[in-house]
Amino acid sequence: MSEQPGPPAPPEDRPDGRPEGRPPAGPSKMQQGGWRALWLGGIALLTAFFFYPLGVVLGIAALVVGIRARRAARGSGNAAPGAVPGIVLGSVGLLFSALSVAMTMFLWSEMSAYQECLSTANTATDEQSCQDEFYPKIEDKLGLPAGSMEKYGDLL
Repeated sequence: MSEQPGPPAPPEDRPDGRPEGRPPAGPSKMQQGGWRALWLGGIALLTAFFFYPLGVVLGIAALVVGIRARRAARGSGNAAPGAVPGIVLGSVGLLFSALSVAMTMFLWSEMSAYQECLSTANTATDEQSCQDEFYPKIEDKLGLPAGSMEKYGDLL
């Protein structure tokens, strides 16, 4: 007599819990969360220098997603690749963005008046007079030595 295979084992009896004939599942949610945190953290760091309000939002998102992925991975004993670097990049991006927002708020009146002066300037002499008027005000507010803005004024 030949042995006939019995009914397939129920999914809860299988080691990976998937139905018979199904391919293995893709990356787990915690792995996806780790990689998502890494991407969010990298973009948060990048936008911290160009559009810092978005850097604040993305930095917070990277921290939340990365911490959730780490907790889920720790609870199940698995790894969450990309979560720790995502948390680090998100933290650095959030820090730079928050400093930029704070600096903008602190120097708002001086910077807006300086930009308005530059928008009405028609010649290089007019632009220089705007710098001569507003650079000392910015230096005073920041506690910088007189003339220190001359080196980095083109960044404004």
